[in-house]
Amino acid sequence: MLEKISPGRVRNATRTRTALLDAALEVFLRDGYAAAATEDIVAVAGVTRGALYHHFANKRDLFRGVVERVQREAEQTLHPGEVDDRWEGFTKAVLASLDVVNDQPTRRLLLIEAPAVLGWTEVREAHRHSTLRIVEEMLATLAPETHRSSSTRTSVLAHLLVAAVEEAMLYLAHSDDPVGDRPAVQAELLRLLSTAREPVAVEAPGR
Repeated sequence: MLEKISPGRVRNATRTRTALLDAALEVFLRDGYAAAATEDIVAVAGVTRGALYHHFANKRDLFRGVVERVQREAEQTLHPGEVDDRWEGFTKAVLASLDVVNDQPTRRLLLIEAPAVLGWTEVREAHRHSTLRIVEEMLATLAPETHRSSSTRTSVLAHLLVAAVEEAMLYLAHSDDPVGDRPAVQAELLRLLSTAREPVAVEAPGR
């Protein structure tokens, strides 16, 4: 018979996991992944090493958990919110994603350390599905006359937009002068965004 888990145990487990992620974020930012010690993380979290390994397989798995949290927070910039012009709101939301480069956890953990520790493929695939879905839905909603008639074009544009934003963030994260380089990066993103509203005549196969 399966053991029934009480709500109290669930709450305690959630609090423990949250405490570990909070502590890991602090220690990874302070020491970097390579130098971060799990002993320091459990001390900051106020839990035992057993609790750490109950929730996470190892330090790499814990780091992945921190990165996924940072990714979810960064994804919130893709929601334009309440605006009069929905396309303008979408454009502002995409450009606002560049601002997360100024956030130290995002820049150091997500854009610099995560690709080195986890590999860029793992970092990208961990969030791409949800991000692509958000962008595809936005494109179809914001310009239905262009995108609802061609799901293929919408998917292609969504992939290009997400890739462009990712590369723009990486470029600025590794730039010696991210503030000075921001206008040029933003201009190129605006150029790409402008094409998303333009209708494209697609020739039938064999013509």
